[in-house]
Amino acid sequence: MTQTSVDRPARFADRTSHFTLPKQWAAMRKAQELEWETGVRIIHFEKGDFQGDEFRPAPHIIEAANKALADGHVRYVPGPGLPELREAIAEEMSTRGRPTEPAEVLVTMGAKHALTQSILTIVGEGDEVIFPNPGYPPDEFWITYAGGRVVYAPLVEPSFGVDLDALDNQITARTKMLILNSPQRPNGMVIKDTEKIAEICSSRNVTVLTDEIFSKLVYAPNIHQSVSSVPGMADQSIVVDTFSKTYAMTGFRIGWCVADKRTITELDIFQQNSVTNVAAFVQLAALAALRGPQDHVAATRELLRRKRDRAVAALNKIDGISCSEPDGSFYVFPDIRGTGLTSQQFSDYMLEAHQVAVVAGTAFGDRGEGHVRLTYACPDDVLEEGLDRLRVGAGKL
Repeated sequence: MTQTSVDRPARFADRTSHFTLPKQWAAMRKAQELEWETGVRIIHFEKGDFQGDEFRPAPHIIEAANKALADGHVRYVPGPGLPELREAIAEEMSTRGRPTEPAEVLVTMGAKHALTQSILTIVGEGDEVIFPNPGYPPDEFWITYAGGRVVYAPLVEPSFGVDLDALDNQITARTKMLILNSPQRPNGMVIKDTEKIAEICSSRNVTVLTDEIFSKLVYAPNIHQSVSSVPGMADQSIVVDTFSKTYAMTGFRIGWCVADKRTITELDIFQQNSVTNVAAFVQLAALAALRGPQDHVAATRELLRRKRDRAVAALNKIDGISCSEPDGSFYVFPDIRGTGLTSQQFSDYMLEAHQVAVVAGTAFGDRGEGHVRLTYACPDDVLEEGLDRLRVGAGKL
């Protein structure tokens, strides 16, 4: 339960008065509590993670982690990351159209810590940050902690594209940063106006924090383009990516930032004074992921595409629900307004009455109202059962 300012102990800092548990995990907390208390089996569509034996890191990644442990790579290592991993990440980013040197790379404890470090390093008291609505809640959390002001950029349905005219008008002398994620969380759509967005931000000296954790899970014919690859944007952007989604390494907690050298130095100072460094054996596993065969990535993407198609087709057959086809990620974001329920009502009803957990779209901002987020990175039998429970539940409304 969220504490009010009245019952919040005085010993806590005022800057933490907005602290709450992650909104996007509220359905998961409720589902787990229901399972523990009743023993009922829940279909977990609410988890932003892979489920089942189909989604495991490639064998050579596990072998590299085991070997690194056996070889004694369990000590402190350089804060910004192992030189050979920074070099491999620089090569990867260069293939995406942003020429990158190893000194422009920081190895981080997942994408989330990379985003946190970036926001707390760049955003100061009173600075404005343009934030997508719907967007990723932890970013908003840390903007507020930094004393910044969140300026919401409504994304336009059904593609959830950026309104370029609105973006241009929202930038003021106080605007410090624009946050993008592509493919987007929570709807999986690719941002397609990167050159125009870059032009707007470049002309107004706005830093772009670009969250690209699903960059390798984009389904043809869609193409991911990093705003950092637009000429002139390498020094005006911070790219965040992770091994979690591309290589099914969510529990390894390793990602990266790419930015100009001065920014990376500042971020490294933050990192070394907070978490010190990412574990060496985890970094060596990540190095094996980047340097090793990539056929596992292609196979995972194709597997997810088939599951996406199955989920979209099934959802569009349910009365009161319509679902656009996402360009990437492992999420769908169906419109449930035809059921007559709000997002939260729909989420609560499906969990309590039909034991299938989904995330209310409002967890990602008020523009998420009328939608729910489902994760389809789960075994086929679980996916089918969950979709059937949603069909039955919607039919009883």
